[in-house]
Formats: sequence, structure tokens, C-alpha cells
Amino acid sequence: MNSYEFAYFGRNLQALEQTIASWCSGHDGLLEITALLQGARLRISGPDDTVHEAMRMVRVWLRRTS
Repeated sequence: MNSYEFAYFGRNLQALEQTIASWCSGHDGLLEITALLQGARLRISGPDDTVHEAMRMVRVWLRRTS
């Protein structure tokens, strides 16, 4: 698996984007963001181990930003 995509409709989208972008820059990952009418679709790409770790971290990030 080389990417993980999810939609976010919660508050503090900018804080979540910054957190993920910062994490990706230190883990050889890439964050792509697509604006939706409400919320955004976020896609994290990179090596398999980076993507798998990002999948686990998403829960932590979402708890912090809500």
C-alpha cells in the first residue's frame, strides 16, 4: 500500500493539515489535500511502512484536533 486516503469533516482542518504535513516531512511522506464542499479529502502517500504508520497515527491526530 503506497497511499492512505480519508475524508475529514470536523473542526480545525488547518491544524490537522499542519500536523500531518509536518509528520510527513519527517517520514518521507507526501500529503495531498482536496477541498470538498464541506471538509476535505486528505491523502498520505509514501513508502509502505510510512503509510501504515500514518494510518495508525490518524486516530491520534483526529483526537488532538477535535
